[in-house]
Amino acid sequence: MSRARLARRQPVNLEHASRFASAQARLAAGDLYPDPWLLPRGFRRTLDALLAVAFGPARRGGEAFRDGSERALRGRPDGPLLLALWSAATAAEMRHADLRALFAAVHEPLPDPPASRAELRTSLQRRVEPLARCVLAILQAGEEALPPAVELGIGLGLARLLLDTPAQLRAGRLPWPEADLTACGLRREDLARGLPGPAVSAWLRGESSWALEHLARGHGLREHVGARLRRALDNEIRRARRLLAQASDPQRDLFRNPPRLPAAVRWSGRARALGNLAHSVLLPHS
Repeated sequence: MSRARLARRQPVNLEHASRFASAQARLAAGDLYPDPWLLPRGFRRTLDALLAVAFGPARRGGEAFRDGSERALRGRPDGPLLLALWSAATAAEMRHADLRALFAAVHEPLPDPPASRAELRTSLQRRVEPLARCVLAILQAGEEALPPAVELGIGLGLARLLLDTPAQLRAGRLPWPEADLTACGLRREDLARGLPGPAVSAWLRGESSWALEHLARGHGLREHVGARLRRALDNEIRRARRLLAQASDPQRDLFRNPPRLPAAVRWSGRARALGNLAHSVLLPHS
């Protein structure tokens, strides 16, 4: 029997499925993946399952995924990602309507190019809002937490879009309004050449500032979460700001030297978690 056929006949272990979903979520999010050491384990695994499915098979779509996701929502998941999703959705009591809206939205391509910033924001919000509702279900947060959660998601979406701009241009796509280019004296062809210069720097600063505005409004989400998640939220926004600062730095070439988080930043959550553990162990108990 072939290895592939044997694998299909083996029962999928939920622990292995969750680990696989976590690995796929990290690949999808890149440096914008939240520091896992700052997140409660149950929340992280549930979030990972959402991200892995939404930005993996759901984005690709197709009849096989639609059928498989519907079976998973009915309690008959097939494959590790859908098993992880089913477990996460059941534990958090996510609304199936929100999951279906998320899957439909991520499968729909972003406008190329968007007619305006308003159109791009609307397209991102269609993806972000159902994802935010699912995440808030995990947190058992109320409806009042939705607006800042959506703002945070749009800010992170714009940041990711800016980091992905070189790859988008190489694929012949422009995910930004041409009016923003024109305002800086640029054309689509100029940006596609990937040559640094004052006009490109001005455009990068403008798009980075737009993302930062949404991140700042998303910071209000910390009022709706506990202390540990507030630290994780602050850290995530700092990460995004660092990457945006690199992307808009006129001394750095976004096309040939893409932004990267330094190792010290990537490991800061682990160091903080270990420090807190040592502190709790070494201090005498009252």
